[in-house]
Amino acid sequence: MSRTAAIIVESQDYYRENKKRIWLLGIIILIFAVIFSVGFITKTVTASRNRERVKLVTSIEIQKGDTLWAIASEHMSDEYDNVKDYIDEIKLSNGLVSDEIHTGNFLILPYYEDSEYKEDSAYKEGVIYQDNFASK
Repeated sequence: MSRTAAIIVESQDYYRENKKRIWLLGIIILIFAVIFSVGFITKTVTASRNRERVKLVTSIEIQKGDTLWAIASEHMSDEYDNVKDYIDEIKLSNGLVSDEIHTGNFLILPYYEDSEYKEDSAYKEGVIYQDNFASK
């Protein structure tokens, strides 16, 4: 038998003798990988805000082609569950009974922001109005 054939036979014998060990090692690695993956997949990230959120309002001028949906989608903050809820609040804030808006008019848009001045009495009372009218 040649030297190469002897090496092949030896490696086959080694594989047969250690087959159970290799399978066991593979299963242990697989179990460890599954447990490790589940740990990352089920990890819940909870972010807490360091500051109070206050409700502010701003105003925008309605441009040609604007819709309540587009405006709400652009200005909505995390406190609103969905765009429809935010549209309802915009309508309430502006006294609108329908979704119809007109170019050139202004809309008041409520939004939330981190409070920088917790001690300021205006923030403690609720709503702060931000003047954001464009001068033309």
